[in-house]
Amino acid sequence: MFFERTTDYELVRQAMIEPHNWRAGTDDFAPAREDFRPLEHPNVWYIAVRDAGELLGIFVLLWHSPVLVEIHTRLLPAARGRARQALAGLVDWIWTHTGAARIVTSVIAGNCLALKLGRDTGFVEYGVNPASCQKDGRLRDQHLLGIGRPLTN
Repeated sequence: MFFERTTDYELVRQAMIEPHNWRAGTDDFAPAREDFRPLEHPNVWYIAVRDAGELLGIFVLLWHSPVLVEIHTRLLPAARGRARQALAGLVDWIWTHTGAARIVTSVIAGNCLALKLGRDTGFVEYGVNPASCQKDGRLRDQHLLGIGRPLTN
């Protein structure tokens, strides 16, 4: 798999508005799909993941500080069967190409596939943010997961 930072905002937009990604990754306050535009900001990185030239999806990195990054995963249907490898590859890419010491993410309660993917890739749940996301007219909890940079001797 190949990972690269991209500023191709139309590529990012298309991955983000893919119907499954849009449904799983948005809350009740998201704009209409056709109105969505990716945020262009120096603290927001978009990482494209490809396998044999095929786009598998986009990872969104939101930098809280030089050592803390929050990720959001927007894999396309083409990534089925390769999602764990893609997320593990992104984690390795972050350790290799940045000074991050910790990677965090949040998963809306009920998104069992995302929660399993995170846990299967080494993310550990460190808390729950209760009633912090409104989806389908209901307040839902968010599971908070994180992984730290491996210690070196």
